[in-house]
Amino acid sequence: MSNCFVLKEWMAELPWKQQSVVLSSLRGPDTSRPASVKILNRWLRGITQNNADSSTDYMKNLAHPSVGDLQKDLEYCTMHYYCHLMHAMEIIGYNHPDKEIAETARGYYENMVLFLHLNPETKEQLNKRLEDKISR
Repeated sequence: MSNCFVLKEWMAELPWKQQSVVLSSLRGPDTSRPASVKILNRWLRGITQNNADSSTDYMKNLAHPSVGDLQKDLEYCTMHYYCHLMHAMEIIGYNHPDKEIAETARGYYENMVLFLHLNPETKEQLNKRLEDKISR
């Protein structure tokens, strides 16, 4: 096996704090299991991790939910999880090496921010907010 790590290589290029935010979004919300969020969680797992068992649906890539369906489902999630998912989409949107994946994530991020009546961060603001305080 050529890759002996669970995380895909591009994840290792992120600061630890950004890796932690992305990994926190993979779990899903504690309060409910909305279909659109479950679909996005599977997609996120597939773009961040190497698949150890392709016979399961754990990383199955399904058609992405519309922004409207996602917003409707996220209304019933905690703000804590909403922010984890929103910031994971931001990090992937700015850093994923595949342009199509990055654009998809960035679109979700921007819509999630606008839904909260906020302004999106720039990449520089994100990097400053989530810079590691230790050297690795």
